[in-house]
Amino acid sequence: MKVLVIRFSSLGDVILSTAAIDPLYQQGYQIDFLTFKPFSEIFIKDNRINNFIAADKRQLKTFRDILKFSKNLGRYDYIVDLHSNLRSFLLSTFTKGKVLRYKKQGLKRRLKILDPNFNVVKAYLDTLKPLGISGDYKPRVILDEEDINSVKNLIRQNYIVIGAGARYLSKMYPHYNQVANIFINKGYNVVLVGSKEDKEKDKATYPNQVIDLRGKLSIRQSLAVISKSKLVISNDSAVSHMARAVGVKVLMVYGSTHPYFGFAPSKDEGDYIFKGLKCQPCTLHGKDSCKFGDFRCLTSISPQEVVEKSLLLL
Repeated sequence: MKVLVIRFSSLGDVILSTAAIDPLYQQGYQIDFLTFKPFSEIFIKDNRINNFIAADKRQLKTFRDILKFSKNLGRYDYIVDLHSNLRSFLLSTFTKGKVLRYKKQGLKRRLKILDPNFNVVKAYLDTLKPLGISGDYKPRVILDEEDINSVKNLIRQNYIVIGAGARYLSKMYPHYNQVANIFINKGYNVVLVGSKEDKEKDKATYPNQVIDLRGKLSIRQSLAVISKSKLVISNDSAVSHMARAVGVKVLMVYGSTHPYFGFAPSKDEGDYIFKGLKCQPCTLHGKDSCKFGDFRCLTSISPQEVVEKSLLLL
């Protein structure tokens, strides 16, 4: 039977949605995966995917665009909508097949009604229950030797990865340079991964020994670098979920958002630091301002605290 899985963006969310692929594949479903460019790069070498469909946002901008696009998709037995926004709702409605839709609890999260039991990966998997699928599955991205070889000359032995970037300043821990220095003094190498924009936003000055690969790698190369690391330390951003998808422990540092929004790693995937100030969370996705002007949810976390909690995961 054929199934279409839909998750358009963002990078971290698409990576987490890969948790639904293994159970579908194991049950014998023929899987097509629809996402936005360039996230389709994640699935290039994935033998579990029959067809990955890379859509341009401009192809799905209007009602008419979505209707036209859906007509070219063909017929499916099931459409698994793991995005649950207006675009995916319309597309899954117009495409032929029975729709299973992810319950994202978006309104509750926007109202900051916190549910300690809500987990995005679990919610993705719950979408598959009508198919008789249950179990504890993790996000998983498949890499091969070519991916690993493409980065082996860029990295050293015994290294940790830091994901210092995020879309918003209220999610960017400002003292990763000090964290890096402590790890270097302990005999570890430190590698920075992320986008060109991440590097531009980061005002910290890092020790000369730090290997800064931000803006230099493809998504798959970033995953390859992460996969060979001892540990990942990251903000509440895509890098943390990339670590989970290649089986590397991650320590997430929370600022303006909250672990109960559903993106925190499980116990076997890592841990997180969250101060739990009265002002947290102040936002669902993050923002570039702080009502106090000092981003105290982040600045109150010492570099030593980050390092000490990280060492527990090594």
